[in-house]
Amino acid sequence: MKYTFKEMLDDAKRAGLTSDKVMMRSVESMSELLCLVKEEHPELYWKFMREQHGIMYGNHYNEAFAMFDVGMMRYIDRDGKKCEGAHWTAEQIEASTRMMGFPAGTTKWDKYVAFNAFYSDLCTVYNDEQIIKGAHKFYFEDQDWGDTTKIWDYVYCKNAMV
Repeated sequence: MKYTFKEMLDDAKRAGLTSDKVMMRSVESMSELLCLVKEEHPELYWKFMREQHGIMYGNHYNEAFAMFDVGMMRYIDRDGKKCEGAHWTAEQIEASTRMMGFPAGTTKWDKYVAFNAFYSDLCTVYNDEQIIKGAHKFYFEDQDWGDTTKIWDYVYCKNAMV
């Protein structure tokens, strides 16, 4: 039988059966299935989660996804030391960027990922002040990028290549 999950949902919707309660029960069931996918196929699981998060949050980070993505960063610092994860906390970034303008809808977690990503890529070439200015310009002042957050798209593309 060729019957997709989407077709089943469409049929239920047409039949008037898709209340919030029913949909939440369905989501809970899918979540249980996804736990199995996470164990057996983590790359597929995180691809799905990233896609769903982008849909639900409009390509903006929340704390959980920001911590996940920053936690995956690996780099060599100015002293030649292997590092992973954040260089700056969200609070340090907020304090360092409080006088800068950001596009409407930018979250503190968008900034957390962007500034730490830029640091991890360029910390051996630029000092902290240059990194802050450069990250702001690159991720938040790119006029031709479109209506999504560049940092979300950037990390989405990076993960698609892995």
